[in-house]
Amino acid sequence: MVSGTRVAIVGFGPRGFGCLERLALEIARRGPSPPPLSVTAHDPRPHPGAGPPYDPEQPDTMLLNFSARHVDIWSDDHDLVPAGERLDFMAWLRRNHPAWASDDAFVPRRLLGTYLQHSFASLRAALPPSITFRHCRAEVHDLEPSGRGWSIRHDDPTLDLEGIDHVMVAIGHGTWSRNEGFESWNCELPNAPRTRRISGVYPVMERLSRDAVPDGAIVGIRGFALTAIDAILTLTEGRDGRFEDEGAGIPRYHGPEGQEVTVIPFSRSGLPLLAKPGPTLVTHSNELTEIWNPLRREIVEADGLTPGSLLQRLHRAGVRAVDALDGRASSPLSSRGGTGATRHTGTLRIMERSVLVASGLLPPDEAWARGEAWRQAYPAIVRRAGEQGVAAAFPAGFARLSCAMERYAFGPPAANLGRMVALASIGRLDLGALRAPRIHAWARRLVLEGARRTFPIDVLVNAVMPPPGVHSATPLLLRLVRRGHASRAPGWDGVRVSPSAESIGRDGMPRPGLSIVGRATEGWVVGNDTLSRTLHDHTRRWAHRVVAETGVAVPQTGRLAAGAPL
Repeated sequence: MVSGTRVAIVGFGPRGFGCLERLALEIARRGPSPPPLSVTAHDPRPHPGAGPPYDPEQPDTMLLNFSARHVDIWSDDHDLVPAGERLDFMAWLRRNHPAWASDDAFVPRRLLGTYLQHSFASLRAALPPSITFRHCRAEVHDLEPSGRGWSIRHDDPTLDLEGIDHVMVAIGHGTWSRNEGFESWNCELPNAPRTRRISGVYPVMERLSRDAVPDGAIVGIRGFALTAIDAILTLTEGRDGRFEDEGAGIPRYHGPEGQEVTVIPFSRSGLPLLAKPGPTLVTHSNELTEIWNPLRREIVEADGLTPGSLLQRLHRAGVRAVDALDGRASSPLSSRGGTGATRHTGTLRIMERSVLVASGLLPPDEAWARGEAWRQAYPAIVRRAGEQGVAAAFPAGFARLSCAMERYAFGPPAANLGRMVALASIGRLDLGALRAPRIHAWARRLVLEGARRTFPIDVLVNAVMPPPGVHSATPLLLRLVRRGHASRAPGWDGVRVSPSAESIGRDGMPRPGLSIVGRATEGWVVGNDTLSRTLHDHTRRWAHRVVAETGVAVPQTGRLAAGAPL
């Protein structure tokens, strides 16, 4: 028999960690006799706290696309775990991996996964005695109201639970082991038994092994964003290839003789992501407070803000930033009267120039300005766009703007985009079918038909991740929507939630005991693909509400002022 309030956290990556942390802090602040709380975390993966994107067993070729100094998994008011164990990512790197401890380093994702695991171990050891915690290593496939609580159904029925008072659904990228979106697209392709089809990239060492993708194969990759870059590096650098830095922004690639695959990526837009700025450019941009602070205030305070007027404000600020930084870039390439960016045309030139700008080898340009204005204004955009803001008023327009700007703002580190340029320069990465090629079959193989060439392929790899929101790749959430326990925001796939993360049902009313955070709410909440603990307050408010509903008053904290909506 379990006494006290019963809480289940479904999905236990960084957001699930945040839910447990906030519950622990709220309980610890209840005084000497807090009520008992039973918490179960439901996630089939063996590394609680990390989640699939930060799997500690990934190869080093897979880098974060944000700098280490921005990561701190702990709440800003945490006082439960001792300070010496409650480290931000940079402090943890300095202690455990000093070679990577640079403020603006883009480090291997596995290191972040290990940091998250260590943080979870520290949190679990410091949980108040009134909290019992259990990690249930199984996938939840259904949730249903049951009496005064909720029942939880797993793929293993022996783990099913009844009478859960509060369920928090915090799943991230859907189910990585299968990709229903790819399968429906794949069914439309012609029969071609000589082309092997791989429905997903992760885990890379399993899905893209030599058995799955033989040496010398011609590989078509659906998608050309961050997941595709992971796949391309796995098939090159991950197979004993080597990139040699020559000090000019773009490395030189040396591959093992006779073992090289050739990769042909393709996507709907045919447009590449642009590089994240390096340390020098970040420092210079952060000094432009006279540009970025007014921009943020305008976005938060402007009357009648629309996607169009937001874009105009971003454009003006970006132009001013380029002018302000003119001459600050250390541009040894341009001082010689020529740059590597003139060697190529089209897509490859765009990629190369982006690498050189991000590395400080060319001055900031218009593309950098677009991305930097979006990055600098992003917290203000999230605040103004979400929860019945601009995204709700103009769903199609804001979605188009966000998609376009993310290409400029949230791309790969310059090092990884530079690797793509190096591979393309020697033909290991062929961009000849990049924009939505026609696909047909010939000699029992799939053929990608580009503008000028055709590419018979041996292996087709899907590198398109399920989008945010609720759809076939998130079947648990889809069932909740179909039964009316959750409801989509108008114009979006994401579901509606209250300020304290309660799911809003089809009837417009909160569903007692059911809460949702993260990618499933995208559109209603904006900016969910982040490790930031300060961008949204839903988890903090949820934990405050859960503990308050145990029946004893909870002291207010600085982040939850008296009268704040719960």
